[in-house]
This record gives sequence, structure tokens and C-alpha cells, in this order.
Amino acid sequence: MLELLARSGTARRCLWSVEGAKVETPVTFVVDGEEGPVLMLAGNSSCLQVDKFTVLEMEGNGIVPPLRARADVKESCFPRLNGSEEMAVLDGAFELRRDARAFVNALVELREKVGRSKLIYAPGMADVSNIAVLTYLGVDLFDTSLIDHRAALGWLSLAEGSLEAAKAEWVPEGADLRSLNRECMFRELALVRRMISSGRMREFAEMRCHSSPWNVAALRIFDDEHYQHQEQDFSVTGPRFYCNAKQSLVRPDVRRFRDMVKARFHRPEHRKVLLLIPCSAKKPYYTSRSHQLFRQVLWEVPNSQVVQEIIVTSPLGTVPRELEMFYPAAQYDIPVTGHWDREEEAMVKDMVLSMAAQGYDHVILHLGDEGPIVQEVLDGTITSNGSPTSGESLGMLKETLKGICSKYDRVDPSLDRWAAMSSVAGYQFGPGGEGLLDGAHILGNYPFMKIMRRKEQLGMLNPERGMISLTLEGAEAISSVVPKVTMGDFELKGSLFSVGVSDADPSIRAGEEVAIMRNGKIAGVGVATMGGREMVEMRRGEAVKVRHKRK
Repeated sequence: MLELLARSGTARRCLWSVEGAKVETPVTFVVDGEEGPVLMLAGNSSCLQVDKFTVLEMEGNGIVPPLRARADVKESCFPRLNGSEEMAVLDGAFELRRDARAFVNALVELREKVGRSKLIYAPGMADVSNIAVLTYLGVDLFDTSLIDHRAALGWLSLAEGSLEAAKAEWVPEGADLRSLNRECMFRELALVRRMISSGRMREFAEMRCHSSPWNVAALRIFDDEHYQHQEQDFSVTGPRFYCNAKQSLVRPDVRRFRDMVKARFHRPEHRKVLLLIPCSAKKPYYTSRSHQLFRQVLWEVPNSQVVQEIIVTSPLGTVPRELEMFYPAAQYDIPVTGHWDREEEAMVKDMVLSMAAQGYDHVILHLGDEGPIVQEVLDGTITSNGSPTSGESLGMLKETLKGICSKYDRVDPSLDRWAAMSSVAGYQFGPGGEGLLDGAHILGNYPFMKIMRRKEQLGMLNPERGMISLTLEGAEAISSVVPKVTMGDFELKGSLFSVGVSDADPSIRAGEEVAIMRNGKIAGVGVATMGGREMVEMRRGEAVKVRHKRK
């Protein structure tokens, strides 16, 4: 029995139960036994003892059957793994390690064929230095054969790479290298499981990948050639994370945000002035001192409702003010050096031009280090001299805005709030999401805002999640576009678990707002805790955390 405990991108933590024994993956088989290579799965306090697997051809797809127990194994303390249907073996994994592209392609192909309900085992592949990357790529099960072999040759296996034991002064002469290597592997696996549970596995893989050229190549190929495969497993919510590596620029959740901003964000029609401002270290931006100063200027400018604020930043490119609470805009952190490499510059230019193409009458550049980059592709009025938060710069910004905003008809602040929320709904739910605001009005002040239709609440924007949370009435208002999960014909009492899911939109990502359908009608609304494909394929684990339900 396989139960999903946590997922962080393409890496996952599962509870695997076989004949009463339970282990948490990712985990490693320990190669032991005098009568051939008997494998013992070590994890937590439980073990599963199995014999070596036999490769059988299955339509030439490279998938081999699970490990099979030897009939003569007598140890009663370990239940035997008898033909588990929950494991697929990547045949020839050790040979594939010679070619990072071949390995990544084979692993992606295997996962697509066996789905999410099986664990993937890569025999002979694991080193302490590559476990983090392999787990991120989608491997669930490892073994100690490679690190044991290196121990026999006098090498230590560390997270930083392999090291000749004779040159490691802290290793006593005659030390048991096999035990040391295994202990390092167990510690690394424990850390990997912890990173998965905390939602920071991508960040950890980026850090660990620099231990070898193969790791770097595998991660880059995975990003460059298999974005769609990765993206479907990335949640639309998550914890704070660091973008410390160049590869952070193309991590799937970051790339998805840029793509969605370009495709889904549309300025309210009355916003005629584009104001580009820098990001801040503190997130969400509106909580930072610098952005409070920018907002103060706007509050002091009559008719500033005609201004569209866009934050320029790496690795996201551009963040409209309305989307600053969405993941990952409110969670990322980057090292600030004032230096932008070519990839960052190209990305920012592309995003800025995309936003400017929406048809503004005026462009105001109130930027710092980003200014020269943006000015290469976009003409506008420059209002910052040195620091954008200096008194002089803020004064220039205020006077410029006063002169421009006064030329337009006054925009009612309540209409501006309604239009901004409409843009948020369109971004979150895609084309048609704006229908949530039809006939509705907004109560409350940013960032706590309710969408009301007469006395009926349809949804609420809350900084805790950073997106609109729907009521049953809200889901019905946009029933044609809200992602749907279909359940069986039973009463919904608490969370909806995957065993009760009969169908789900494959476009659903963990963290998304979804409607639960029963017999063709909306039975509840809540937050997806799995992707749509995983809800259908898995038989255990929470699929939707329910907020509102009908009996």
C-alpha cells in the first residue's frame, strides 16, 4: 500500500506498507547476505527483505517487474516482499549514468508510463552526492551497492563528492568505510525527506547538484527539456525559498509564474499609466518600508487610480501589484549584488515589454539597478536619481504623477478595487474567471477583501494564502472555469481522500482552489493537496482539504 505523505515538486515522500512492515520513502536498499546479493530495505525501524530481481522484457519499454523473494529465505524477523505491484525498476540505470540525458529521458519516460502510483527504483545508481538530485528527478528507491563498492576501493562517499579515505585525516586507520558510507547515505536520505516535507526540495537539489558535472547536467536537461513533466507536480503555493543558483531562474514554479503573468494578467481599462518600481527584500512587497513609501506617494496624488504598478525583479521578471501575494512572488528571496547576468537581463526585458504592450499612454521608470536594463528596451519618464527611496526621487515621482494623473477623468476608488480584483480572478482561474465579479462589489481594505453579491459572499482575498478562496456560491458563479474534482456518491464529511475520487481535471495543481462534484452538482469547495493526475492514480492520501460542503 502506498500513501503520499508530502510532495515538493517532482520529489515526494511516501509511506510504503507491505505485509505489516512500513517504511518512508525515499529510502535505500542495503546490500547484504552471504548467499548472493540479498537486499534489505532499511527505513525507520522496519525492513523488507527481498532477493535480487530478474529482468523480463515487457514490450521493450525497459520496465522490469518488482523484486521477488527467495523461497529459501528463513529470517522471520523481516517480511518478504512478494511481487509488490507498487514498484517499477529503471532497467540499466547504472549504465545510463554514463549519459545524463539518456538517464533523465529514460526516467521521465518510465514515470509517464507507470504513473504516480508506483515507486521507481534505480539500481546501482545512488551515491551520497547524487541522492538529492535523483530524488528530485523522481527516483524513490536506492541501494548501497555503489557506495559499498567505493568503500572496498578505499573511498569515502560524502554529500560533497567522493574522497580517498587515506587523505581524510579525520578517518582513523582501519576504519570500517562501508559503515561510514552507509551512515552518510542514511543521514542524507533523512535530510532529503525533511526537505520534501518542508517544501524546499528544489532549492536543496540546486545546492547539492554542484558536487559533480553529471548532477549539474542532469538538472539542466531536466529543466530545459522536461518542463511540462515537472510543472504538473509543482504546487501553486509553498514556503519561502532562496534563489541562490543560476538554475533558480528556470525552476518550474518560477517559470510558470512568468508564463501566467504574460498570458493571464490584463490591466484594468482605466489604468493608463505604467509605473515600474523595484522589488524589496521583505515580502509581500506592500509590507516593506520602500513600498510603503511608494504607496504613500500614490495616496497623495489625486486620481492615482489610473496608475498600474509593476514591480521589476529577478527571477520573476515583473510582478503586477495585484499579484504580489501569489506564490512565488511573496516567498522568493535572492542575493542582491547589483549585477545582472545576460539571462536575467533578457528575461526582464521580455517581461517588461510584455507588460508595456498592453497599451499604456505613459510609462514612468522609478527604478534602481534595474533602470539601465529596462531603458534599453522601453522609453519612459525617469523619476529616480540614485536611490528610488530618496527624498529627491520620491519628490520627482510625486510631481510627475500629479501632472499626468490630472489629465484623466476621475476614477472612483471602489471601481478601481473592483477592477483590480477582477484582474486577480482572471489570473487565478484563467479566461472566464473575471465572471466571479459580475454583479459583485468589494468589501474591506487591501489585502483583506471580500467579494460580495448583495449579502452573499462569493470569495475572499487573504494574504495567508495569497489568492481568492471561494464559497460554494462563488464556485457556482464560475462553474465553467473552476477546476473540478469528481467524487463518488457518498456523503462528504471531512477532507476528500484519493480513494473517493473518481475523476479530476488533469490541469489541477496542488494548492489550487477546486470545486468537488457529486452527481453533476457542486458538493463542496476546498484546496487541492494533490495534482489532478495523482488524485486519480493514488488510492491513499488526502486529495482535497474541504472548506465548505453540502450534505
